Amino acid sequence: MTRVLLKKYVNDAKWLLLACGGTIFAFCWIRVWIVSRLDTGRFKAILDLLPGDWQRFTPVDFEWLITYTGRISLAYDELIVVLCVSIWSIARGSDCISGELGRGTLEMLIAQPVSRLKVITVHSLVTIMGVAILAIAAWGGTCTGIYNTSVTEEILPAWQLPIPLPWIGAEVPIPFSTPQSVDAPMSDKVDVDVFLPATVNLFALGLMVAGFTTMMSSWDRYRWRTIGIVVGIYVVQIILKLVGLAADEVNWLLYFSAFTSYEPEAFVHIADATPQFAWSLSIYDADGHWKTWGPMAHHLVLAMIGVVSYLAAAVIFVRRDLPAPM
Repeated sequence: MTRVLLKKYVNDAKWLLLACGGTIFAFCWIRVWIVSRLDTGRFKAILDLLPGDWQRFTPVDFEWLITYTGRISLAYDELIVVLCVSIWSIARGSDCISGELGRGTLEMLIAQPVSRLKVITVHSLVTIMGVAILAIAAWGGTCTGIYNTSVTEEILPAWQLPIPLPWIGAEVPIPFSTPQSVDAPMSDKVDVDVFLPATVNLFALGLMVAGFTTMMSSWDRYRWRTIGIVVGIYVVQIILKLVGLAADEVNWLLYFSAFTSYEPEAFVHIADATPQFAWSLSIYDADGHWKTWGPMAHHLVLAMIGVVSYLAAAVIFVRRDLPAPM
């Protein structure tokens, strides 16, 4: 019976998964191509025009953000990627109980020799597998773009000094010379492994949204109401984070938003600059003193919300009385 349930839920979700996964894969690939079209020096000139207060809205410095790695990492925080993962999580989570009830199919399903716990477990397993596939699609699109894209950089001719000089180095640019265009593979500029923490962070975000939506679905009867409640809370969480970032006096609002733990570009920066802390719970300074929470702590916050929500959903569904079909 488990195989039948698994086949049913996979067939119900395959087209949505294909659409969301294909969109994420293509977007991340195209994002790398767009980054390769804009020279780092020109991108720095654009960022120099931004007000200094805008720095508070990004967890990394603009100096690192202008690098190829920094600009590619922003793909994991783009609306299209986050929206596709959220659409999958909310759509499948809301369909788990209230969706089946609304269609009148849940009564026929649990009338079969299958427990309620198995119904919600198999459905949730398919949803979580889908979240993992979407996160892998993001990383796969990034890797494909990096390995199939080259960058063109303008380099000034320089004299090679026989002995390096202090504050100058071994090269001295030739004044009034014409810059030379040099093509180089993007893979020589960017390491694909530094995007793995962002991929895990994206998966944890999807797990949290899917678990919370399933919990809301477990006690509700109407799928439209489940989606409305989840989207409303989703928007409030985003607003709390934005307001908390906007002003120091309301910075405490960040503790009330689960999205505070979703900072993929920050974790890419940690993996790029200090790879020894890429999978750590805490980050320490050079003297060994605790500095801040590491990427793994943020992943666990999101994942634990999702897991606890799934457990609550299972308890609610197993114990609730199902309404009579309308």
